[in-house]
Amino acid sequence: MAPIMLLLVLGALLAARSADGLKVVVGPGQTECVSETVTDEHFLVHGGPRIDGRVLVSGYSQYYVPFIGIKIMDPHGEQIWTQQHVYSEAHFNVGARGPGVYKACFHNPWESRTDAVVDLVYFTLAHLRSGSAGIRIPKGTEDNRGKEVAHQDHIEEVRRTILGMSEFMQVIAGSQRYLQRKLERHQTTMLSSKSRTMWYTLLEAAGVIAVAGAQIYTITRFFKPGRIRLAV
Repeated sequence: MAPIMLLLVLGALLAARSADGLKVVVGPGQTECVSETVTDEHFLVHGGPRIDGRVLVSGYSQYYVPFIGIKIMDPHGEQIWTQQHVYSEAHFNVGARGPGVYKACFHNPWESRTDAVVDLVYFTLAHLRSGSAGIRIPKGTEDNRGKEVAHQDHIEEVRRTILGMSEFMQVIAGSQRYLQRKLERHQTTMLSSKSRTMWYTLLEAAGVIAVAGAQIYTITRFFKPGRIRLAV
C-alpha cells in the first residue's frame, strides 16, 4: 500500500507542474490567442470538466485606460464564453466540450487607443468536486495482506485520482499567482501614489515659501527708510 500511496503523491506533484502565467501585449485593433491542449485522459476523472482561468489587464499609458474583449473557443472553433470591455480583470469557468485545443483570444479595440498588457494568470482544465468519491486502495486478504495486490482497474483508479489531484493543484497554484499579481499591482499603485504625493507636497511647500518670501519682501519695502529732501 505504501508504494502505491508514494506513487500517487509523486505523480500528482509531477503532473501539477505548469508554466507560470503568460503576459502578452495587444496593440489597438489587434487580437492575440493562447491555446491549451486537453487530452482524453482528463475526461476520465470523476466530476464535470471545466475550463478555468483568470486574466488581469493593465497598460503603460498615463492618459488612456486600455480595455479588451475575451473569447474562449472550444476545439471545434465555437465560442463557449465571452466578455467585453474588460478593464481590470476577468474570471472564466465554463464547461469543457471534449478533448482538444482550447483557445483564449484577447481583442484590443481601436477605441482603447493604447497597448493592453494581458496577464493570463492561469488557463487550465478543472473538475467540479462532489466530495463523495474516495480513493480505493487494495489491501489484500488476511493471508497476503503484506503483499501488493494491484489489478488493472485499481491502477486506472489511482491514475484518475492523480489526474484529478494534479488539476486541483494547478488551480490552487494559479489562484496563488493571481493573489500575488493583485498584491504586486496594489504595491505598485501605492508606491506610485506615494511618489506623486511627495512631489506634490514638495511643490506646494515651495510655492508657500515663495509666496511668503514675496509678501515679506513687499512689506519690508514699505518700512525701508529713504532720503528726505527739504526745499528752502
